[in-house]
Amino acid sequence: MKDDDKLAMILEQLRWLKLPGMHKALEGLLGRASKANMTPLDIVGALAGAEKTSRIESAVTRRIRGARFAEISTVDEFDFNFDPTRKKAKARYLALCDLQFLDRGVCPIFIGAPGSGKSFLARALAYRACQATKTVLSTSAARMLNELHGAEEHGSIERVLKKYTAPALLVIDDYALLEMDNTQAKLAFQVISDRYEHRRSTCITTNRPFKDWPKVFPDALNAQVIAERLTEHAEVFVLEKSYRTARI
Repeated sequence: MKDDDKLAMILEQLRWLKLPGMHKALEGLLGRASKANMTPLDIVGALAGAEKTSRIESAVTRRIRGARFAEISTVDEFDFNFDPTRKKAKARYLALCDLQFLDRGVCPIFIGAPGSGKSFLARALAYRACQATKTVLSTSAARMLNELHGAEEHGSIERVLKKYTAPALLVIDDYALLEMDNTQAKLAFQVISDRYEHRRSTCITTNRPFKDWPKVFPDALNAQVIAERLTEHAEVFVLEKSYRTARI
């Protein structure tokens, strides 16, 4: 069998075995192998490395797609020097970027006025988690509660509830922004309580300080319990000045 035929056969085998990294790297690697005096082990190692890289890249792509970001934000784009509260928050925020907080179930909480950067920082942290192949879901509070409410009415609540309780990191934007009815408050409690019990990190952004949450929930005790479960293991960032308004 000619070398070209052998190569074609091996490439087909790699495709059938679903080894796209090896499939893509093999031909070029063989071309470099003799020039670089690569040993058989060198070649096998390079192929394995190519496959590992390919799988990580695919996993990151799946995580980003599954997170359902409204837009992608990265921490290097954030202006920490804009005002004193951002400067003060910088070291604590960057410490979260090693993602060890996920193993401890720490909840990053961003409180501030519209345009203060809270949603940006939450998305950037979630994007960093995706890059580390962690499971992430990003949503608004209204979208989450509407979907859960609809699922409850149609008998699919367990499946949809798992969508929000299973990810390693759940980002809920605009939490406690709009008043909730009893059903919505119950569903919000279910999500936070389940994630609390399993020590999964929940990141929220909110315009309201915790003392104002009873204005949103129909039961003040419900608001208190949710706040306590979120903050028992939390990193709370309070942002004051609106970056958006200052640029207008």
